[in-house]
Amino acid sequence: MAARAGVSPTTVSHVVSGRRHVSEVTRARVRSVMDELGWEPNQLARSLRTQRTQTIALIVPDITNPFYPSVARGLLDVVTEPGYQVLIGNTDGSPAAERDLVARMVTRSVDAIVFAGYYSKASDVTAAVDAGIPVALMGGRRASAGIDVLTSDDLAAGEIATRYLIGRGYHRIGFITGASGDGPPADRVRGYRRALTSAGLRFNSRLIVREEFSRAGGTAGLQKLLELRKPPRAVLCTNDMVAIGALDVARERGLHVPDDLAVMGFDDIDAAALISPSLTTIAGDPREQGRAVGRVLLGRLAGTAAGLPQRILFAPSVVPRESA
Repeated sequence: MAARAGVSPTTVSHVVSGRRHVSEVTRARVRSVMDELGWEPNQLARSLRTQRTQTIALIVPDITNPFYPSVARGLLDVVTEPGYQVLIGNTDGSPAAERDLVARMVTRSVDAIVFAGYYSKASDVTAAVDAGIPVALMGGRRASAGIDVLTSDDLAAGEIATRYLIGRGYHRIGFITGASGDGPPADRVRGYRRALTSAGLRFNSRLIVREEFSRAGGTAGLQKLLELRKPPRAVLCTNDMVAIGALDVARERGLHVPDDLAVMGFDDIDAAALISPSLTTIAGDPREQGRAVGRVLLGRLAGTAAGLPQRILFAPSVVPRESA
């Protein structure tokens, strides 16, 4: 192949492995020769030689939430060209299932793990860290040995969202969040509470309801809030799927959004702009988050990012639409 492409065998090796820079012109010429000869690398032999399986595990709580397929797409944007495949595991948000899946990915000898649990903690990925596998947490407060953290600034997101609603004239604001008092959803609630206090508004714990991170959770949560003697005039939902469930209830009850009730979400999934009324939300750009995770892990795998673990925060911003 090297002779036919007019390059050195080392250059062919770099094209195959993706671990060294090769110009696009040269890469295309080598790939053309590979196609012409019908050559494919023997992945098993390659794994035995390199001690790499060329796989990255992406562990998510709910693959039906459009946020996570967008993360996966961003990750693939970055890791496919260097020759990595992505294995996706779904845990339904169960801590036990998360730990079990991490352990199984370790036994499969994956090269790296992206862990996107609802309440991401370093202790959940101890088995991977002990095995020397690079780990990136999507969410969590603190980077630690062997673990990079890439997360939205959820405290700021909750504060910004609440200030936006207050600025639109809504002072009685509910919040549909998750069952646990930990992780990114809890940070969003803390930001909500901080914004209320800064605006001189009283925090009322009855305006916070805890449900599943799903459309059904949003339905159940808004139904509870509307049963209060003084229901809220606006509701924050801990992700966009929860917000879509809340909009379902508003529509069923004949409430005009946003005049009777404002609804706001987090993450800015694609569906947020497609539903009616379109959803006001906090931008999360999951695809770019997936790309960022991929770049960090490739640096770890290539040895070019050796050193202290990184903590990367994604700044939140309001995406104003029709629902608030």
